[in-house]
Amino acid sequence: MGKTLTALFSEVTATYEIRNAVLDDSYLWPEEEKILQDVSEKRRWDFVSGRKCARLAIETLGVKATPVLTGLRDEPIWPDGLVGSITHTRNYAAAAIAPASKILCLGLDAEPDEPLPHKVLSRISNAEEFNWVQRAKGKEIPHPGTLLFSAKEATYKAWNSVTKEWLGFSDAHVNFHIEKQTFTVSLNKPSSLKTLSGTFGTTEGIIMTAIEIPVSQ
Repeated sequence: MGKTLTALFSEVTATYEIRNAVLDDSYLWPEEEKILQDVSEKRRWDFVSGRKCARLAIETLGVKATPVLTGLRDEPIWPDGLVGSITHTRNYAAAAIAPASKILCLGLDAEPDEPLPHKVLSRISNAEEFNWVQRAKGKEIPHPGTLLFSAKEATYKAWNSVTKEWLGFSDAHVNFHIEKQTFTVSLNKPSSLKTLSGTFGTTEGIIMTAIEIPVSQ
């Protein structure tokens, strides 16, 4: 089930990732630094490393980087002309950035490749998804519950970047296509986004899920 971060997206999207790196504040803009007042060391590493990934991905596109501030729900506010997504977990951070002229929205999530607590699974899944997780355990996917959780997180990021609205776990129904390492999401909230498609993979102890919606969709 291995898949690199870059392989989760088309060639239009630039990506960058960091693993187990020492905190590097040199990539932080003063405007971003103001967001980090009185935060924990872990939160600081997550934020700084995520912004570093975003900045380097933006520069890969040949675009001059500018501060990436946060919205009301702590979501990244991307520079004009760009869309993107940031994720971080367990000393891992990554970002995906694309031109808004070609990509409508991106959703990227990373989770530790380990079991999802039963209580969490019950909260995030409907009956069909829950049963799929039980059937899939120990087969093609070591931790299908965590994969489901990650897919719903990536879905929310993609959805929110377009609609600016909340999307609950029960608002998205996920179907996985294991042999292709893809998934589809059916949404039951009013929006131009009715169905989303994504990809997934695991690498070095991390489960990754990604959604990339072209402008033409």
